[in-house]
Amino acid sequence: MTATVNQQLLDNISIILKKSLAADATLADLREKKMAGFEAIFKKDAGFNSTANTFQPYVEEVADDLLKWQQTQDQHLLISLVKKIEQLFTVLGSFEQSYK
Repeated sequence: MTATVNQQLLDNISIILKKSLAADATLADLREKKMAGFEAIFKKDAGFNSTANTFQPYVEEVADDLLKWQQTQDQHLLISLVKKIEQLFTVLGSFEQSYK
């Protein structure tokens, strides 16, 4: 079970990483055109420790959380990690739909 969960988390983070690289490139382009003036992708109460106007710091946080979970197998950390992954998928998906 743990190996399956671990593999699924790795797969999801890999997908998020690829999507976030494309999204961050689009955000850089939008900033050059003065069309992306926000300070953070997620609000402070979203559960992330990171605050950034690009996706990469959030992806790094999720990857760090995965490493911590792999070492501890802590249930609360797993729940938090899955919630962060879900939020990233949701926001990245919305962003992709908006700028295709």
